[in-house]
Amino acid sequence: MKALAVILNIFIPGVGSFVVGKAGQGIAQILIFGIGFVINLITLGFGAIIGFPLMLGAWIWGLITVLSTPSAPIQVNIIDNRGPDRH
Repeated sequence: MKALAVILNIFIPGVGSFVVGKAGQGIAQILIFGIGFVINLITLGFGAIIGFPLMLGAWIWGLITVLSTPSAPIQVNIIDNRGPDRH
């Protein structure tokens, strides 16, 4: 699962963070990358002084987030709330 997260983060920063369970960081990475991308588009490349470092920072942050997350098996806890009759 971690290998998939790394591959996803290489192509779309932040998505791999969702895969490893870091949703908050993933949203922040996507937003920062998107803001940098929009700055580059709106300013026709002149905003690359600001936009490109934002995009690069979000990309690196995403990779670090995924690579530093320990590999752990997925655990699902099932709670039985059917009551004493258990139908």
